[in-house]
Amino acid sequence: MKFYNSCKKYGAKVSVLALSVVGTSVMAEDFTAKITEASTAANANQTAVITAILTLAAISFGVGMLVQWLRK
Repeated sequence: MKFYNSCKKYGAKVSVLALSVVGTSVMAEDFTAKITEASTAANANQTAVITAILTLAAISFGVGMLVQWLRK
């Protein structure tokens, strides 16, 4: 009887906790796809930034060499 009374008293709280744990695992799958998508976009942005920096460095070096050659 004591077990039955405990189940009646805490049953709703335990079931809510169990459903929230199950719901969390389902939500984690949805976020994994979003995280993967964001990671792919971040890698593309990083590649674009590195390319832009290297291009700017090459142009600056070329302009510097041209100015130095013209001063002679």
